[in-house]
Amino acid sequence: MEENNNLVQLQDENGNDVNFEHLMTVEYEGNYYVLLEATEDMDDCQQGEAIILKIIRDDESGEDVYATIEDEDELNAVFEKCMAIMEEEDEANEAMLLDGLELVEDEDEE
Repeated sequence: MEENNNLVQLQDENGNDVNFEHLMTVEYEGNYYVLLEATEDMDDCQQGEAIILKIIRDDESGEDVYATIEDEDELNAVFEKCMAIMEEEDEANEAMLLDGLELVEDEDEE
């Protein structure tokens, strides 16, 4: 696993390097997960599609690695948390835009 700014390079099951954009890291029930977006088309994931992987500690190397989430309930719960975070960010961005517009309107009235 190699990270460069928001780009994460992983290897697929055939050993090919594939690039993803890191969208967020979230904590859920004491574990950490990453939400990644494909930056190119692959066999099982198209550009723009997102995947969620669990961060686990590799027993041999002691390093953090990304693992597929096998439990569907766990995956759905983490997905819902990611969606809630994105909605909160969208609402905050919208509020900042509206505040900015109000400031411009107030200045125009003076």
